[in-house]
Amino acid sequence: MQFKPRAKRRAVGLTSLIDVIFLLLLFFMLASSFSRYQYLDVSSGGQGSGADVKPAYLRIHTSAKIDLNGLPVQKAELGARFEDLADNENAVVAIWSGPDADVQDVVDVMSSARLSGLKTVLVTGK
Repeated sequence: MQFKPRAKRRAVGLTSLIDVIFLLLLFFMLASSFSRYQYLDVSSGGQGSGADVKPAYLRIHTSAKIDLNGLPVQKAELGARFEDLADNENAVVAIWSGPDADVQDVVDVMSSARLSGLKTVLVTGK
């Protein structure tokens, strides 16, 4: 009986494996985001007996067109207007976001209301 000589196995090349691992590492580093997102406290409404104070209505039509109680207002003026409203402890602001309003505009207005000291902010929209 005659046996065939075994062929010598070649060593596994690690160069291509290292290249693939490097490419995967590079992909995941570029695909991930390291920025921190701003935290905005949002709580759901609870059961109540009704509002004692009539809310101020803020309408966000677009980022350039904002109305507070029917009067046009600029984004830069909102902080001062909200501080005037915050003098009343039970002040409520109802924010209506129109169909052309961006989410970032609504979040900016909510953040401005929270920073001015308003405790109750309602958000609605279509």
